[in-house]
Amino acid sequence: MATLNFSTVLATDASGTLYRIDVKTNNLSLALMSAPTPIWTGWTHDKLVYDGHGHLYGTAGGVLLQYLVSQPKPAGSQHIGQRREIGTGFVLKALTSTGDDRLLANTTDGRLLEYRIDDTGNWTGKQLVASGWSGFGKLVSPGGGLYYGVTSAGGMYWYEDLDPDDGSGSDIVYHNDDPVDVSGWTQTLLSAEPETAECVGRQYAYVLPRSAVPRSELDDPHHDYAAIDIQDPIGTPVYAVTRGTVAHIDGGFGNGIALTDANGVTYIYGHLDSRAVAAGTTVTPGQYLGESGNTGQSTGPHLHFEIRIGGVKHCPQLLLLALYDGTTPPAPSSLPTSGCSY
Repeated sequence: MATLNFSTVLATDASGTLYRIDVKTNNLSLALMSAPTPIWTGWTHDKLVYDGHGHLYGTAGGVLLQYLVSQPKPAGSQHIGQRREIGTGFVLKALTSTGDDRLLANTTDGRLLEYRIDDTGNWTGKQLVASGWSGFGKLVSPGGGLYYGVTSAGGMYWYEDLDPDDGSGSDIVYHNDDPVDVSGWTQTLLSAEPETAECVGRQYAYVLPRSAVPRSELDDPHHDYAAIDIQDPIGTPVYAVTRGTVAHIDGGFGNGIALTDANGVTYIYGHLDSRAVAAGTTVTPGQYLGESGNTGQSTGPHLHFEIRIGGVKHCPQLLLLALYDGTTPPAPSSLPTSGCSY
């Protein structure tokens, strides 16, 4: 199974038919938009991942293959093609993509490996960790140096690669004492959309999928006070900007969330269509909070986002722009209080 975007996945059946599956995202429970759409036959790959930039990767008998996906919702074989054999010897236990032509895998003897493929189809591999990763039957990554592993017992554990570009696993932070869950993740297949989370400085993450709205949307004038409205479609995933405790707020915010960190800084998410985390929950940067919407005092679909310190609003624009760009964000206390219009 490979995730193309937050509402579309590709999957194969036992006979080797590749299907496009459209998922209802405007709902707390998963449901299909329609019956799966058959794309092509002969897909006998044992693993399938998408890199978020038009390339679908699969392994079959130790051969790594690359395909070009030309549409966000492919309707047939004309939208998935240009088959390219990357190399042999890819005998892997689990495979995921961390971004543009970048793959992450583990092996039965416990190695954690990274692969990068260039424009001509040549690949380079790095061993990030020499041992200790054999217990994971599934690996997923939303990008930003965040890695998730699922054990045979259904436990999900998370890890932070502080510099995912350095080709080394020496700076991977292990959170084995703080798992996502020790059991319950018993799905046959598991996948994530690449580059939908940021792990900047181990403290912050961007609040939306980076593909949801262009960067210019963050530069637009918004309120004449220190808050920002990001116009995005109803059902767009919304993520925790930092580690903190969730509270539910309503009133003019509709289905609102207030996320307060250990320093007392509160991040407000307004007008959500749905909330996926309970009040009192402690969340981590990049964790899914719910879906944007048009509830409360709202004149159209958007995410209202603001920062409050001691009751004073601070404009979040510079912080959001830094997170979008993958650079170190400014401290919330340094952000202006006069407004968010340039």
